[in-house]
Amino acid sequence: MSSSPESNLKALEVQLRQGSPRSEHRPHLGRLGALLAYCPSSQYTAPPPPESTDNVYVPCNSLEEAVLCLLLTTQDRNEEFATERELCWHLCITLGLAKQHERLAHALSQTGINEKNQPSEYRAKAQALLAAGQPAKASLCLRVLLESSLEAHKQDALVLLFLVKAGFQTGSISSLQTALTHARQAVQAVKSKAPIGQGRANMALGVVLGQLASMPGVPQRDRADYHDEAVLALQQAVACDPMDVNILYNLALVQAEARQLAAAETNCKAALKASGGVHPPSWALLALLLSARQQTPAALAVATAAVQEAGPAYERLLLKIKARLHVADGAAAEGLQSLAHLMARVQRAAAHTPPQGCTPLQTLRAHESDLWLELARSFLALQQIGDAEYCVQQAKSCTPCSPAAHHMEGRVLQEDGNLEAAIRSLQMALSIDVHYAKASLLLGVLYRQRGRPHDLTLAQGYLSDGLSYEPGRHVGWYNLGLVYKAQHRPEEAERCLRVSVGLSRTAPVMSFSKLPRIM
Repeated sequence: MSSSPESNLKALEVQLRQGSPRSEHRPHLGRLGALLAYCPSSQYTAPPPPESTDNVYVPCNSLEEAVLCLLLTTQDRNEEFATERELCWHLCITLGLAKQHERLAHALSQTGINEKNQPSEYRAKAQALLAAGQPAKASLCLRVLLESSLEAHKQDALVLLFLVKAGFQTGSISSLQTALTHARQAVQAVKSKAPIGQGRANMALGVVLGQLASMPGVPQRDRADYHDEAVLALQQAVACDPMDVNILYNLALVQAEARQLAAAETNCKAALKASGGVHPPSWALLALLLSARQQTPAALAVATAAVQEAGPAYERLLLKIKARLHVADGAAAEGLQSLAHLMARVQRAAAHTPPQGCTPLQTLRAHESDLWLELARSFLALQQIGDAEYCVQQAKSCTPCSPAAHHMEGRVLQEDGNLEAAIRSLQMALSIDVHYAKASLLLGVLYRQRGRPHDLTLAQGYLSDGLSYEPGRHVGWYNLGLVYKAQHRPEEAERCLRVSVGLSRTAPVMSFSKLPRIM
């Protein structure tokens, strides 16, 4: 009679924890690791604490001990491990479950896999690199796999979709355009496949097109074309898979960006229904849609409920939306406390993050800077200029080269009546990012207010530049209309002011483009 996995697990744990010789560990460590990874946590017994915990790693749960056993197996075994596919997959799956993406990619590299003999494992390595935030390295692996599939006269749609994700993560215009090429190829590769595969490929195409349509460095005419094609691709994706939460959400997002509020709200609610109400990005989008309809109390209720349900990944975004809704509702002080609590958690995490590698610490510092700027915005709404200035200085200390921090400094100086210093801060923001629309627009406003000779010409140039990057800014159109009026150009002034009025009626408290696109 065969024994159960649970009894095998207990027997192996007893044997290994009794301290048998190291050579006797080798046949069992891999088996123990696999059993620990897949057996119920209720069957797990934690190891006894060591006499001294100095420089000793003690697993806290079955998954951590599974990772430890499998990694020890890779170190203890000889070259046979490189070809032992079963252990390789156990290690791959266990590290994936533990979200140890960088270690997973490294472990797969050590197994000697290659793209021709083990394409699945090689693809897993690329996927691990993507999850670890290393899209450039992932792209190298994926291009090798793509070349191998082309040699076999067959494009691998899954590899193409991973390449799309790598380009999307990189985020530059050139990488997005490369991703767009791969997305079009993926759509062609799945034409004869199941509808769910067609849906995923069309969603990837729509997401990349939507991101390109929101990039300030892309010409406005091309951005409009990209947006229209994004809507068509995502509608085709919905037709293939009408219950896919991410497809419905991404379609709602591009519709919201075009101020198609009714259609966006319909698809956003469909995404929430399909997810059982547990899709934080859709809750964030719904709150912004309600704010664009000037339904601030309803938007606040949605954001409050979403913050309570969402996990850490979306808490910061939802709290920012909630804080801005409080500002719009004339109660900025109510949003300050939540932002302060979140700031304390981010600062604690940054204080306990080692500087090695710097990437996690840099991310936390960027999050901290973003929160300081959000606090500055709330203090400005309360006319507490000194507090807002302190927050801006803290943000600049976290991210000295952030155009957003210099832009907010310009806003604070403007409110304090120091136009010359404000202009210098905004020019610094544009020297860091020439496409930073908010800095261009505010510079245009300040030059119009200053009123020196030629200032109207400068104001017109900066306002026109800013609106070419972000044409949905109603305040920019309003100020450009005032500039044209001062230049005695009534027809152009009237056109700009009409656009401003139309946009102001559907303006959300935060740009829809700030929401994440989900690949």
